[in-house]
Amino acid sequence: MHFPFVVVSELTDAQLRRYEQHINSNETGWHRRWAESIWRRHQHPSNAALSGWKDSHDARRRLIHFYDQYGVLGRQFVLEKTYVSLNLTLPKDDIAEYRECISDRLRAGQWVCAASSGDQESWSLGDLEAHCAEFDHHPEDARRGKSNPPDYRHLELRVQTRQYDYPSDLVSRPWRWFHEVGLRATTPPGRPTHITPEEIAAYLPAQVELGCGPSMEAGVPPLSNLHRIYGVSRPDFSFVFRAADDAVLDMLANPESGYEKMTAIHRACVLAEPTTFYHCLRDLWREGQFVGPVISNNFDCLCVDLGLPEVSLRRYDTEAYFPLYLDATDRDSLIDPRARSLLVIGVHADRRMVQQRARELNLRIIYIDPEKYISPGGTPISYPVESPQDEDLFVQMTAGDALPRLYKSLRGE
Repeated sequence: MHFPFVVVSELTDAQLRRYEQHINSNETGWHRRWAESIWRRHQHPSNAALSGWKDSHDARRRLIHFYDQYGVLGRQFVLEKTYVSLNLTLPKDDIAEYRECISDRLRAGQWVCAASSGDQESWSLGDLEAHCAEFDHHPEDARRGKSNPPDYRHLELRVQTRQYDYPSDLVSRPWRWFHEVGLRATTPPGRPTHITPEEIAAYLPAQVELGCGPSMEAGVPPLSNLHRIYGVSRPDFSFVFRAADDAVLDMLANPESGYEKMTAIHRACVLAEPTTFYHCLRDLWREGQFVGPVISNNFDCLCVDLGLPEVSLRRYDTEAYFPLYLDATDRDSLIDPRARSLLVIGVHADRRMVQQRARELNLRIIYIDPEKYISPGGTPISYPVESPQDEDLFVQMTAGDALPRLYKSLRGE
């Protein structure tokens, strides 16, 4: 397995400009050349339906973290460096099952054992190296005085390119987010009022919070694809705690195929072209119907490519979003003061803190969402917006259908 790993073999001039101007740039607050995600899954009474929690002995935990570095080599878009970590806290029998599965996959992938000492092993394959270590108690838990049930063990697997000079705090980030950010509090859903796209006009100007729905319409896979590739959860959103169900281990047996899947979303972002939705979004922003930066956690550059200001929420190297966006006088620096409403398009649970902040500022929350998506196999999957409230408004349509209707109505068409 050799790096750089070619993701797009021949970039057009426009795609090269997209890379230089918007991917290899920190303009939005998140440098897209470095792609990062952290997923935390653990058993807790609040998530019993998905995690299988039954009593205090159920303390299974799975932390998955990747930090990839992209670049351009000639006219090729490439993955230059990769880092993936899997941290598992499970009953010792389940840990033994994981170790056996990892060893089987490493052998199938023809990795070479570089070192083995007690509960630690190192393997190599071309430019990749893998490290596996088992603990009674992980040092990050011990440092915080956290304990686990007595028959639990911890297993850590890391796969990375050789000599990757990643940030010094990278290894600790999933632990900081698990222990210090904690569970996202959910709000019981209310009964929002359903409206037509044309009725949004009464609540303009609006600021836009943009999720992956419009990106999907432009050909970019949804983030749920990464959940499947990295084994975050099953199609029914239940958590993965067994080796036999853990898709991320497949990369050990066939790294080339694994990295083709892992980089597919970034390949699509480089190749995607703005749809009618994005052109409507740009025109309405230029006319003052939409104000402030587009608030987003998307990987693509479709907004900034059209000249829209954008601010990214995907920042694992800092604190959670607020008070990140409060200035020195505690004034909001994210929500534009001209906005009368927050238009939430294709966003579900992940970024609800923005909506909470908008409510505190007395903005009307308006959702545009079909509340379903299509699985890779072509099956429609219900995906309700998590916590709309009684006073909220809801357009139950795709972004590609709804925004052009608003656009036309504002022009009297």
